[in-house]
Amino acid sequence: MKLAPKLISKKLLLNLLAALGTASAVLAQSETASGTVSGVLNGSVYDYTLTLFNTSSSVSLGSFWYSWTPNISPFFYLPSTPTSASAPVGWTANVDANSIQYSGNSGVFLAPGQSINFHYVATFSPAQLTGDAGYSYVYSGGIEGDPGAFVNVQTVAAPEPSSLGLVAAGLFASWVAARKWKPAPIRASTV
Repeated sequence: MKLAPKLISKKLLLNLLAALGTASAVLAQSETASGTVSGVLNGSVYDYTLTLFNTSSSVSLGSFWYSWTPNISPFFYLPSTPTSASAPVGWTANVDANSIQYSGNSGVFLAPGQSINFHYVATFSPAQLTGDAGYSYVYSGGIEGDPGAFVNVQTVAAPEPSSLGLVAAGLFASWVAARKWKPAPIRASTV
């Protein structure tokens, strides 16, 4: 009689451990990503490049809702509505109020360890992308097709030529010009 409680508790313990192991495996397979955005002034608007990195070990990303979060008010975080948005071949871009939805078409997803560049045009400056502007969500399928995962897209400075590179280019140009310059020949004077 005393063996029955011990067997039940061992079975219960084994079942609990199995359940925890399964839950850990499911959590390890969720979407994870990181992102950066930078903008360059082009006339009166800014051209933005948004790079999304799939940092998950085994889950492809099928969609990305930039500057938006579910169930947190306010839902849209960009300073104003972008003028336009574009995506690479196989993806679509849709401006939705002060946010942008990017979705892979026909199974064109972002594989683990890969990155993709999206673009958008807006009147606000990179300095205005503060606070919650980077709050975004990624999904393994379509937009809101699964619970998704939070991503905080970081604003970074647009790449500019380095000052050392400009100095080197100037020195090289001076060297080339000096090699081509030849002084006028000196003529002997006859007196």
